[in-house]
Amino acid sequence: MTPQNPSQHARIAADALDRLVHDVQSGRAAWSPHTARQAVDDLTRITTAASTALQQLAATLGQQPGPRTAQTVTALHQAGQYTTTAAAQLATARHTMS
Repeated sequence: MTPQNPSQHARIAADALDRLVHDVQSGRAAWSPHTARQAVDDLTRITTAASTALQQLAATLGQQPGPRTAQTVTALHQAGQYTTTAAAQLATARHTMS
């Protein structure tokens, strides 16, 4: 069996987030306290998954030699760390919401 292309899933998630931002900016959607709580829960899931995906990308690319690859791996690793921090901050925000 051929492995799936995970970038397709990333593209779908990115497209959905783009639509969300555009809909709120255009006034077609609006946040309420309930939808904000749910969105924070979902964004926590997204950032946790993004952190894992970034670490997976760094590990995969780290197996390829070259100086540019090393820069890429470092950048992906740092992005994964920052995304992990973002997920933790989102979880904290959710816990403080009433």
